[in-house]
Amino acid sequence: MVHESSRKGPWRNLVTPYSVGIMDAAFYPSVRVESIIKCPQSGATEAVHNCVGYTIDRAPGPVLYVYPDEATARENAQDRIIPMLRSSPRLREYLTGTSDDMGSLRIKMSHLTIYMAWSGSAARLGNKPIRYLVLDELDKYQGTKREAAAEALAEKRVITWGSRAIIWKLSTPTVVDGPIDRAFKTSEARFRFHVVCPHCGCELLMDFEHIGWPEKTDPVKIRSRSLGFYECQHCHAHWIDADRDLAVRSGLWREEASGLTLQDHLEQHRPISVGFHVPAWISPFVSLSEIASKALEYQLSPNLELLKDLQNNYRAEPWEAEFERRDEDSILALCDDRPRGAIPGPVQTGKNGDGKQERVAAVLAAVDTQLRYFRYVIRAFGYGEGAESWLVQEGVAPNLQALDDLFWRSEYRDVLGRPFRVRACIIDAMGEPQRTAEVYAWAARNRGRVFPAQGVHAPATPVSYAPQEYFPGPRGERLRIPGGILLHRIDTTLFKGTLANRLAISPGDPGTFWLHGDPDSLQAYAKEMCAEVWNPEKNLWDNPHGRANHAWDCEYLLQALAWMLNVAKKQRPWATKTAKPPRPVPRPQPARSAADKLGSFLRR
Repeated sequence: MVHESSRKGPWRNLVTPYSVGIMDAAFYPSVRVESIIKCPQSGATEAVHNCVGYTIDRAPGPVLYVYPDEATARENAQDRIIPMLRSSPRLREYLTGTSDDMGSLRIKMSHLTIYMAWSGSAARLGNKPIRYLVLDELDKYQGTKREAAAEALAEKRVITWGSRAIIWKLSTPTVVDGPIDRAFKTSEARFRFHVVCPHCGCELLMDFEHIGWPEKTDPVKIRSRSLGFYECQHCHAHWIDADRDLAVRSGLWREEASGLTLQDHLEQHRPISVGFHVPAWISPFVSLSEIASKALEYQLSPNLELLKDLQNNYRAEPWEAEFERRDEDSILALCDDRPRGAIPGPVQTGKNGDGKQERVAAVLAAVDTQLRYFRYVIRAFGYGEGAESWLVQEGVAPNLQALDDLFWRSEYRDVLGRPFRVRACIIDAMGEPQRTAEVYAWAARNRGRVFPAQGVHAPATPVSYAPQEYFPGPRGERLRIPGGILLHRIDTTLFKGTLANRLAISPGDPGTFWLHGDPDSLQAYAKEMCAEVWNPEKNLWDNPHGRANHAWDCEYLLQALAWMLNVAKKQRPWATKTAKPPRPVPRPQPARSAADKLGSFLRR
């Protein structure tokens, strides 16, 4: 029985014919995961509730629903799941009749339990063996640094049920490489719904480009007078909503690569994971005029928010902003011929190449603080504004003692064998609040060469300073920092912009942002350097896909540290073989007579 819908009452396959294939595929023997990338109000969620109702009666096992937040979990239990159980004569037989068994977070039945959970609560997602898992509105899940993603935690619950478990993932998409987009793309079989034209009888795949409206009209009239239509690609007939509904009722699912129907593809290929795409134009709950109205509204007033709405909520496709992006190949193209850990040597000068000019003004380090480890980058900076810089070493340190060894006790040599040491280090003090006290204590021990920092969006000031006299103790108490320290508040907008400009310089041009010559060890580094892009909508640097960005954070902090230490103004040593300026040679003076000497004395 459907309760939360504009068409309440007994479920009818005729209303959303495409949901039949979704329900049938879930129980094909080979299928373990079903991903549904959908528009809002498509009936896909109700189809999954039907599947759960079927399992309660025919193949019982513990069920876990996971929602974006606690309020949504409780509302769905009270408004959808419990009414579904009570209104079905067959499912009602399994209710215990005890009020305590019908809670909003747990529904206890005579032979199984239905649990409610939400992202951000590891406790609700753990310690339950689950046979049927429903991940609803997956792209809206909240992330957490302390635990794995809610999707991953929930999927661990079905391990004990093995091949008898089923996972449903469904959501309106958000961005490219979002959870539901990844789930759909990685499915072994991806199905799209083909309809049959009620006028010419041809099978076709509906698309956004063939939705139309009369000329010389406006979005309000299109919606109020139902002027939107769909043009058949074969006979060019204009469908109204009734024609569209007839076309969908005669439709069928086809796999996008093989072209086989749903049943034929399942039987021939026996996929473990399947994906279904449900755009708005096949849903009976969304009129063609509504879609046409939105499309014309965007044409008349181009707006990124409208474009996102069309892409996510009508096309049921992920949004990808057309911002300037970097790619991993362009990052790895900056590799030179130095081995990892080597400092660039001096350059030859003079007509005969017998002079040497120093290139490295300072070797600096930056650290991105994580809960269980530290990511670090060591970079050598050249002389002058916009000078070259060279990646010396990057990696992971398990603790601060290891950083002491890397920065203060290790030497990094150039091609001549000369040793260089790290001059100073900047470290993220606020990335993991649990480690802030530890970072402050390390900075206090290394006063003058360790600079604790926090990234802020403050375009007015490149670096501001916040004196810190206390740090939090293990029980929440305030512990005094002897002598105090300064927290350096770094403007992320400025220094990430500086870093992006450096990365855009072609290899070999003045100011090149060099990497060392071991590209195999730089794969993770290159990915992290591509994680963030400039978002003009928000006027800040954004990580649209939530990817790891540790190397990017270290490198922008290094740009800030070089600015703070004024490395660009450092004087270059004299460029000769002796590295010392030559003494001026006195000019020979002509001999003077006694009369000249006497005249000079009198003039003085």
